[in-house]
Amino acid sequence: MKLPYQRLYLRMSLYIGAALLAFIGLAVASVVAVASLQLESYIATRQSTLGQTAADVLARGGRPALEAWLRTDAAIPAGVTLFILDENGDDILDRRIPPSYVNFVRHSVVNTPELPTSNYRPVRLAPQLIGPDHRAYAFLVLPNQISVWGSPATTAGLLIAALLVIAIVAWLIARTVGRPIGELQVAVRELALGHTEARVPAAITGRRDELGALAADFNSMADKLAALLASRQQLMGELSHELRSPLARLQAALALAEHRQSIGATERERIEQEIQRMNLIIGDLLRFSRLDAAAAIVRRLVRLDTLLAELIRDEEIEAAAQPCRLALGATPGLEMIGDPQLLRSGFENIVRNAIRHAPADSVVDVVAKRDGNRLRVEILDRGPGVSPELLTRIFDPYVRAPKSPDDNSGTGLGLAIARRVFEVHGGSVVATTRPGGGLTVSVELPAAELS
Repeated sequence: MKLPYQRLYLRMSLYIGAALLAFIGLAVASVVAVASLQLESYIATRQSTLGQTAADVLARGGRPALEAWLRTDAAIPAGVTLFILDENGDDILDRRIPPSYVNFVRHSVVNTPELPTSNYRPVRLAPQLIGPDHRAYAFLVLPNQISVWGSPATTAGLLIAALLVIAIVAWLIARTVGRPIGELQVAVRELALGHTEARVPAAITGRRDELGALAADFNSMADKLAALLASRQQLMGELSHELRSPLARLQAALALAEHRQSIGATERERIEQEIQRMNLIIGDLLRFSRLDAAAAIVRRLVRLDTLLAELIRDEEIEAAAQPCRLALGATPGLEMIGDPQLLRSGFENIVRNAIRHAPADSVVDVVAKRDGNRLRVEILDRGPGVSPELLTRIFDPYVRAPKSPDDNSGTGLGLAIARRVFEVHGGSVVATTRPGGGLTVSVELPAAELS
């Protein structure tokens, strides 16, 4: 889809153009400021009568007097160096010209020896002193802190100007692009975690550019997803309630038929099993649909070690029928904030799943301990395990790892309910293959911080 406008492109172009203009302006200002400061002595020397004084000394005493004057009597200001060069470009005191000025002196300051025979005199960039012998000397004043290629101060000024402009433009781009993308990234992650109320702030969606349009589209998508999920939960809840009524009537009809002795024991047992299975499925559907309602969660202090001990005690009857054994190893004082009924339901689903798949005479271990500010609970069995591709999917609704081809136990919602229970408590659950065979289900929950 082609956007009707490209405001973000135009804004970036404006920022870059403004950055170039700002850099040029700051660079010129810094160069002018530094140069005016460092060339102050140079300009004062060029405008003084020092050159005329040198010419008078040369006229009175020739080159020896000029050399003596330059060594001792010349009042040369600080910050400059005075060179007096002969026609060969050599200083009369045999001082070396700075290397960066050598070509400049040769081509623009001194006269070449062949010039006296020519009727052409090029412009020289230094005053010329003419001695009694008619020899010409160049009166060259050079600043000490600046060269033909500038000075460290001007270079530093340009670097500071560049860094300042880069910092400002980077801040503007980060504010224009980085902040909206960060807000959108946070909203996407929240939505991926199941928080359907996640939205991009209005300050981002109100922007009249591509990022604003993207944020508005995301919010629209999130609204539709939230509506779909809400309608699904409502449908599941209503369906569960609607199925409960005919199920109750079916149970009543079965009891009446049994009372009249119009149905055999085998048929009655089979019908009761199916009714119980339907009741279990409907109950799981109803619980699963209610887990997203935060208002239905009762939060209180839960002693997880005590909750697990009571659960293991209650499940020993089902384990004995398998037959297998349950073993609990829990560190005392495992406390957290949560809904005890929901937490028991989550752990019960995992433990019963482990019992159902445990081989005869095996042990299902339940280990609970504290790890920093987290509580970790592991349920370990020696069952057939789960294929690697199903390890992450067994917590999805209606995904089952059957015990045998004719195994019809479970509804396919038990582990999904467990995962949702732990997620609404700020925790997580993962399944891994147990070394030596079997499955390890690890639950992690936040520990209570008691002052």
